[in-house]
Amino acid sequence: MESVDLRDLLMKIKEQKQMNANFTLEFDCVIDTEDVTPLIKVINYCINYVSQLTDQQQQISLNASMSGITIGFTAFTSKTDLPEINPQVQEALKPFDAVLEQKGEAGKYTQLLINFSK
Repeated sequence: MESVDLRDLLMKIKEQKQMNANFTLEFDCVIDTEDVTPLIKVINYCINYVSQLTDQQQQISLNASMSGITIGFTAFTSKTDLPEINPQVQEALKPFDAVLEQKGEAGKYTQLLINFSK
C-alpha cells in the first residue's frame, strides 16, 4: 500500500500533458492505494472528456472536506448534447472508494467530479 498525494499527481499530469488549465489545488489530499495507474487513467479520461466540450480553459480543483476528497473538472460549454460517460470509469474507481459524478447545465457548463469517501 502506498500513499499518493493527489496534488502532486495532478501537477505531474499537468506537466506531462502541457495543459493550459486553471488549477486550484488544496494540500494534504492523500489517498492510500495498491496501484495508482487506474486513477491516472480516469483523471486523463475526465480531462479529455471536458476538453472535447469547450474551446476555453478548463478549471481543475482538488478539495478536502469532512466527507472526503473531490477532484473537479469544469468548463464552460455551449454544447447541449453531452456524450455518455464510459461505464468502465465507475468500475476503475471502485478500488479507490470513489465515484464519478456528472453535473452542469446544458449549453452553459459541464463538470465531472471524482468523489473519494473518507
